[in-house]
Amino acid sequence: MKFNALAQKAAKGSAPAAYGGALEVEHLIAFALEHGAAGADEIERLCALHGWLEDGLLPDGRRVVPFARWATACAAYARDGVAGLRPLLADPAMAAFAIGVLEAVRTRDAVAELLAYCERADWRASDAAAAPWRALGALNLQLSFDDSVPIDATLQHALYETAMQAWGATSVTHLKAVSLYALRGAPLAESLGWVDALVVADPDLVSARRVVLNSLKRRLDANYAAPDARNRREIAKARSRAT
Repeated sequence: MKFNALAQKAAKGSAPAAYGGALEVEHLIAFALEHGAAGADEIERLCALHGWLEDGLLPDGRRVVPFARWATACAAYARDGVAGLRPLLADPAMAAFAIGVLEAVRTRDAVAELLAYCERADWRASDAAAAPWRALGALNLQLSFDDSVPIDATLQHALYETAMQAWGATSVTHLKAVSLYALRGAPLAESLGWVDALVVADPDLVSARRVVLNSLKRRLDANYAAPDARNRREIAKARSRAT
């Protein structure tokens, strides 16, 4: 997205400029990934110009997108890459926004940062919107499909350990499903053995177990060939068009 296009979206639209105008969060993230430090300056300029909100809570109790916090996370990445998001991950008010940016970065460094965050996370929260579960969901999106970010065995083992920790820490079905689905990104003998031996009764977990088991068997098959970079881009584009 060009600079003037971002500025026009921020200034126009059905929503007031303080609420982001016609901007979507995805626009801001894509702009940060594309334009680097100059993009960070522009994001911060627009944030100050339009008075984007920090928490998105309006006086009447309604909520809108807290674009000021998204601006902080996007500018941090645009200037300093993954390392720029590290201090935000340590801030409970900003962690979810940093995770949202990392999900879009799709590099080994981004995966490693998300896993490092998960290793020190408290999984006892029962809300899927809690930052640790968002991070695990981001890892699922980055690593579970044919256009996944290529990672080595060290990170695969870290993901396996993370998914096991998350699974054991919650009794909430949909969060257990998040843990289970994330295991697709760790195609290891340990993952396959654990899922194969897993006994579940809830229909959602039965379905998730079947999907994950099939994915792991396919990825661990000696004849499986991961798509190359070009094919991963085509798969990603096709999925984007489908959604």
